[in-house]
Amino acid sequence: MTELPDRVRLPRSLWERLVTHCAAERPNEACGVLGMQGPDVVEIFEMTNVESSPVRYRLDPKEQLAVYNRLHERGWDFASFHSHTRTEAYPSPTDVKEAREDVPYVIVSLAGDAPAVRAFRIVKEDWLDLTGEVQEVPVEVAG
Repeated sequence: MTELPDRVRLPRSLWERLVTHCAAERPNEACGVLGMQGPDVVEIFEMTNVESSPVRYRLDPKEQLAVYNRLHERGWDFASFHSHTRTEAYPSPTDVKEAREDVPYVIVSLAGDAPAVRAFRIVKEDWLDLTGEVQEVPVEVAG
């Protein structure tokens, strides 16, 4: 990954696709990867939540490897995304504990009347640490 972007910029069409995917997966959390060029989201990779849970997510390892290979082939960076079906768009203690990469973590909350999309960086001294510092990364919707 190149330098971590200072924001995540989503075209309106991809924002709508992201929110639609997350809503379609309810009552379970949705998850996947966002292909990025700098701060710009250029593709959404909708993936299987192998936990099939309303409170946890885990990417399917085979799908994840295939997506990471496609990202590498295209020279894209990435962000991880998942939904919160009943809580705000903010990393839960489990999200922080399980963070393993220095990428933006995009969270789509479906808890309110309107969806909320926010992004965060989770900073850890060691990726095996159970805690870390949560830093918000601004999300811009363009178009």
